Amino acid sequence: MLIQIIYKITPICKNLFIQVLKLLWDNMDTYIIDSNCKYYGLDTDILMENSGRGVASEIEKRFGTKNKIAIFCGLGNNGGDGFVCARYLSKENRVTVYLIGDPVDIKEGAARLNWNLLTHLNIEKILLKDSSDIEKIRSDFEIYVDAIFGVGVKGTLRRPFSDVINRINEINGIKVSIDVSSPYFISNVVISLHTPKEGATAVIDIGIPKEFNNFTGPGYVNKLNFRASDSHKGDNGRVLIIGGSDEYHGAPIYSSIAASYLSDLVYVVSPNKCAKIIKSYSPDYIVYSTEKRNFVLEDVEYLKALSEKADSILVGVGMGRCKETIETVIEFMKSITCKKIVIDADGLFAVKGNLEILKKNDVCITPHLSEYRLLFGEHLTEENILINSEKYNIKIVAKGEIDLISDGKRIIKNFTGNAGMTTGGTGDILSGLITAFSNKGTILEAACAGTFLNGIAGDITSEEMGMNFRSSDMLQRIPEALKFCRKY
Repeated sequence: MLIQIIYKITPICKNLFIQVLKLLWDNMDTYIIDSNCKYYGLDTDILMENSGRGVASEIEKRFGTKNKIAIFCGLGNNGGDGFVCARYLSKENRVTVYLIGDPVDIKEGAARLNWNLLTHLNIEKILLKDSSDIEKIRSDFEIYVDAIFGVGVKGTLRRPFSDVINRINEINGIKVSIDVSSPYFISNVVISLHTPKEGATAVIDIGIPKEFNNFTGPGYVNKLNFRASDSHKGDNGRVLIIGGSDEYHGAPIYSSIAASYLSDLVYVVSPNKCAKIIKSYSPDYIVYSTEKRNFVLEDVEYLKALSEKADSILVGVGMGRCKETIETVIEFMKSITCKKIVIDADGLFAVKGNLEILKKNDVCITPHLSEYRLLFGEHLTEENILINSEKYNIKIVAKGEIDLISDGKRIIKNFTGNAGMTTGGTGDILSGLITAFSNKGTILEAACAGTFLNGIAGDITSEEMGMNFRSSDMLQRIPEALKFCRKY
């Protein structure tokens, strides 16, 4: 009730309210939300209907009825929102829909369905298939609605989209964008869906349960697994894995292979004997070695130099817990700044009692229950995770039956995975995935994507093999898990 009162008092308070919401949800975007909703069973058709109806209502609330309105629609779901909006606005306004492109290219599903519905209504439809059609854009409308692109579209636009947007910008009239302004579109009003985006002047509820904001899902995976068609070797991430010891060589192998599915280049640095074993196992990563049987203080400068090659770093898998290795980890962490770093396994043991040194970098730690108690000396609860994440400026992935992920502002829950994943090595796979994903987004998004994908790979493995499987079996299912996520 208090929030509703603040929201209605003045435009200044209203704008302040929107900015506060934006700060709370700045790690979410529409693409992630839409994909996750589909996974959890909330259909795109419902969301599109709610979006278009809500935008139409907001436009009429602000500008009344009996207006001449042009709605410019792209071929994706943002265009679909525009089709629905046109249907509702046409009841009390004169509406023209401009489709930029060919109707045969409209995205399958809800967008295509809502375009077809327009054929039965008294709505003028004009196709802008190429730049020669720009002259069809009239200047006699009171309101111009931008339903061209949604979130995630940046950079230079191809024609005819750029020509259409430039033409609309030249015309006098009220300019309204749905969810976000398309690139270079100059908006007077931005009506955001579900959560406030950049420039939002209004936010409408489209029926997504608030709990969905705090669940992992395939949206995180799909967003961070995107590869541009013109990308080159290295553009999709370079990972450095610091791990292994005289006793343990399997852990860095698991992490490296997991990361190699997502990143262009994976570097592994291990002590001498371990490095030889790792190198012989697979050609999918580049192996460097230190001179001793374990990491020692003399290795810090070498590790620091190697870290300059990488966009993200994983520290700890299979390192062992000898005194010099612990000292090496601490000095290495002190020596670097502003890096994305995942710390797992023996790396967690090394930083125990020295958590303040993590603040210089963008760090994610991945403890299970006993490791969490070792690090913080307290029980693992949602409240404690929030407090410690904020206190040390770190992201925490607390592994369990339900994984708990936090950046100190909220708890995000992951429900994928099964009891077969208690076998050794699944945590090493997880840390490799998170490290690789962090090259494409925030480390919080990477934690959500890695945790979800790791669990899906485990679930696919258990469906095929039952609960008695090895981590190497699960590792081989990562491509299938990525394919599963793309369905959403």
